[in-house]
Amino acid sequence: MTRALLRRYPVTPLVACVHNLSTDRGAELLGVTRSTMQRWARTPTPMIVEWEADKYAVRLGKHPGELWDNWFDISSPIKPNRVIKRR
Repeated sequence: MTRALLRRYPVTPLVACVHNLSTDRGAELLGVTRSTMQRWARTPTPMIVEWEADKYAVRLGKHPGELWDNWFDISSPIKPNRVIKRR
């Protein structure tokens, strides 16, 4: 078995994009639940994997590189996410 390696990004830039909206409207724009928005707000540094970061940025009409300065930085840390079973 091996671990899938994914880069992780803070949700802070996403929350900053929707901070003027209600929690419900921000959740609707990002395609997440209201409870997810509330969890992100109360967690000190919530992180999301690169695929989620890309999906949420696109939902806001942006490229992820506009929200995360290190999006194109190939030296940014990659952390294990889940175990992949090899056949």
